Amino acid sequence: GGGGGGGGGKRAKGRGTFFKKLYRKHLAPLLGRAEVEFEDPTTNEAVQALGLTGKQLNKLKSIFDTIDIDGSGSIDQEEFFDMMSEKKGPFTDALFNLIDIDASGAIDFEEFVRTTIFYCMYNKIDVLKFCFDIFDLDRSGAIDEKEFIELCQVINSAMPLFPGNFLSALEMFDVNDDGLIDFNEFVEMDRRFPLVFFPAFRLQDQMKRKTLGLKQWNKLHENIRRQMEAADYAAKHGGMPPPEPPSLVLKRKLMPCFYKKPRKIDTDFIDKHRPSRKIQDF
Repeated sequence: GGGGGGGGGKRAKGRGTFFKKLYRKHLAPLLGRAEVEFEDPTTNEAVQALGLTGKQLNKLKSIFDTIDIDGSGSIDQEEFFDMMSEKKGPFTDALFNLIDIDASGAIDFEEFVRTTIFYCMYNKIDVLKFCFDIFDLDRSGAIDEKEFIELCQVINSAMPLFPGNFLSALEMFDVNDDGLIDFNEFVEMDRRFPLVFFPAFRLQDQMKRKTLGLKQWNKLHENIRRQMEAADYAAKHGGMPPPEPPSLVLKRKLMPCFYKKPRKIDTDFIDKHRPSRKIQDF
């Protein structure tokens, strides 16, 4: 009899957890919970710079809470990457180390939001610079022989792209024969062997899909591109804004109910936190 009661208790607990997850993931955002607030100034700046709405922040909070089943306010590395269906590897380790600033082995919601914003807003060159920095251990701006061998060993453990002598591979990519791989040579490596750093791009894609969704992230990217182009146009035309596309003018005049002015994005802040900002003359 006692065993049956215990089983019933477990089932009840399981149902409770299920409905808790269901509420957090689907109902809470629709019910318009209070807007999420952040104590960390960088997280606050990132949210404001990107113009994220209360609804979007609630969605991120709901996703975080779904992972944080015990309600501790933090999630560990395994839980974080399980959400994105990603296995542990050099790129996941590097990203988690980037998030886990206090090296506690777990991340809180603010760290989750901050890194989601930054990594999802990286362009291709940013992601490659992120990969480059993983192997440029001494932050010298170039990958030396020892660092390159480690890079090759990591890559070859997953896919044998550089059979034989790793030093021969170094010579293959070291165009200027200085015994180092600089970032331009690193980008050439990606052009010739795109599968090498594909996991870092897949990680970004999964992060987008599992948070706000590809459609919303693509909209944010497009909004940034347009604002940067508008700023460039204004700089060349005495501060004048660029002419609106005819299709946009038509939509604004004929269907004002369906027209939404894009949220203002602080492109300077976004650029300041790109890994590629340190690259000169690229």
